[in-house]
Amino acid sequence: QPITLHYIQRPPYMMASGDGLVGLTGLPSYLAFKHAQVPVVLQETPFARQLRYVETNSGQDCMIGMFKKPEREVFAKFTKPVYQDQPQVILTAAANAPRFSAFNSVVDVFNDKSMVLEVKLAYSYGTTLDALITRYEPTVIKTTDENLLMIKSLKLRMADYMFMAPEEAAVAIAAAGYALNDFTQIKFKNMPDGEYRHLMCSKNVPDAVIQKLNAAIKFKK
Repeated sequence: QPITLHYIQRPPYMMASGDGLVGLTGLPSYLAFKHAQVPVVLQETPFARQLRYVETNSGQDCMIGMFKKPEREVFAKFTKPVYQDQPQVILTAAANAPRFSAFNSVVDVFNDKSMVLEVKLAYSYGTTLDALITRYEPTVIKTTDENLLMIKSLKLRMADYMFMAPEEAAVAIAAAGYALNDFTQIKFKNMPDGEYRHLMCSKNVPDAVIQKLNAAIKFKK
């Protein structure tokens, strides 16, 4: 039975190309299946629906580029990492950037309740950032939108900032139809290290398949 490998169009992480996937996480994930000779079917699926498939264990499903968290290990299996992010940046509209000049850390931003953080529903920003969000309770709006629409919300000032890996920012801004100078990337020196990204699979995926994928993954910590 082939594994369903779900993806979204999220440059530069994963993009469809011909019969396969390319991108920072898409290509190594796709190649792992090919090199391991594990039968696979690619399916473009909204993120929330992918997560529901894996959580409910309704089939043999895998998601690309997921952070490994204890609460996810309850319902999912993880491969070795396929990639590691650079430390996250704060992305904000350029016109909104002066509001951040008084802050020296992400905790300072969280403590200003007038600053509105936009987050994707059921999404993880890494163990450390997730814990800081829970601890300091910044003002948050949650959305099911993918990153390109979230960027549009920043430009329209519907939210003040979002988190993004710097390797994604420029590509995502362009894909959303904006100029790079329409936005500002704010980098704090004390931002946590970038997280490892894994394949996350439903419990129905056999351990033998996970082991084959692990043997085929080329990324080294």
